[in-house]
Amino acid sequence: MNTGPYSDEKVQRFLQERFIPVRSRCFWDNPTPLMQKYGIKWTPTFLVHDPGGNEHHRFVGYVPSDDLFAQLGLGIGKIFYDTDRMDEAIRQFQTVIDRHPDAGASPEAVFLKGVAEYKHTHDAKALRRAYDTLKAKYPQTEWARRADPYSAIPL
Repeated sequence: MNTGPYSDEKVQRFLQERFIPVRSRCFWDNPTPLMQKYGIKWTPTFLVHDPGGNEHHRFVGYVPSDDLFAQLGLGIGKIFYDTDRMDEAIRQFQTVIDRHPDAGASPEAVFLKGVAEYKHTHDAKALRRAYDTLKAKYPQTEWARRADPYSAIPL
């Protein structure tokens, strides 16, 4: 991981400060034990695990720095979301949206932020706001399509 965005000092520092990066050789004709354990089929594969080793997010392939930061931030948000820490999840998803509005992970962050807000407050308007944002900013994404049922929720 020393080419493309991975050679960027900011990226390296972020990875070292927020994650435990593991780098392994991959052999497609004779998969290593790590490849088998984590189902690695292509490189680079990023897995975001919580401290207990549970996977919460995965993405495959080289991405530009902005998208890399967004994907990693989304993974952190998913850890909070999956462990029912909705306040922290909401803040983390909002950070992804604010810092990386054009990144590929942002529509998912909008969707999950709306769901986390709903789960936290039980106010369905959070789902409608997520739908409205997705339709306005990311209309062609799968996340806008997934949010379509929320269009019926009155504001």
